[in-house]
Amino acid sequence: MGILVVVVGLIALALRYRTEERRANDYMALATDVAESQAGGAGSLTQMLTDLGALDRPDLLNQIDTLAVLAVNDAQALAAQEVPSSVAEAHGFLTVAVGSWRDALGTLDDAVLLTLDSPDDDPGGPIALGSVFDLLRVGDRAYDGFLEARSRIEGDVAVGSIAEVEYVAPDVLNLFDGEVIANRLRATRKLDERHDISVTATTVPQPLGTSNGRPVVPSSATFEVLAVVTNEGNLTEEGILVTLELKLAAGGDEGVSREQLVLILAAGEATTIEFADLVLEPGGLYNLQITASITQDETPLNNVFELVFIRNQDA
Repeated sequence: MGILVVVVGLIALALRYRTEERRANDYMALATDVAESQAGGAGSLTQMLTDLGALDRPDLLNQIDTLAVLAVNDAQALAAQEVPSSVAEAHGFLTVAVGSWRDALGTLDDAVLLTLDSPDDDPGGPIALGSVFDLLRVGDRAYDGFLEARSRIEGDVAVGSIAEVEYVAPDVLNLFDGEVIANRLRATRKLDERHDISVTATTVPQPLGTSNGRPVVPSSATFEVLAVVTNEGNLTEEGILVTLELKLAAGGDEGVSREQLVLILAAGEATTIEFADLVLEPGGLYNLQITASITQDETPLNNVFELVFIRNQDA
């Protein structure tokens, strides 16, 4: 009976060891994936800072947001993974590393915007950027600790090759200096706030030919105007008022006035507004004007589309 108890105990111990070993290998597989992911993030950050002069404001902020989301996802994956005792020390260092990178990248957009939107002599932006880079360095040092702890893991745990991660590359001079990056951001005109809405339009049906130099719209049961509103600036615009004015050039009536509101339009995007069921008199000479308005606009000349045309006589 005693021998049976010993045998059962040894079997249970072996199973427990194998379970611990499997969990350790599962953890190290995740850690390897996280390291690969963060190595890519570090390379992307270096490339982004190198290419500052070629980026516009939305591109820069989108790239920062992508890096921040990547770090958040990796931190969450580590937090959700079961951590056996054999890898606990390595896990502690890796958690600090990824958490520091996450926190740094999560505040990088605020530091950039503070730099861009404050007076050039305001020290807030450079200080905030410096804090971001310092926090990245904390993560780099913690990752070095992870690699050392990983090399000391005992047992049959897979500890093969793993990516090197270094967000703040020491061999790239001035790339991670708050004052230097602040000056580069301020010197890049494309990163300044720019509000600019433009509008063009087409008619349905479109003019076919001319008469006395005026476009002629063929007779049709319906007449529509399609206004294309484009955000030419680098900021998301909200509440864009699009107005249509359609009047006979000779006067005699009040014409047609309509309004539509574009609730939101991201930088670089365009949307089409339809003004339908417009009535034209045969042979009438019309003035069409489409206006897109926002509170402030850097280039107001492209906010208005105008067309003087003739509605063809009925056959």
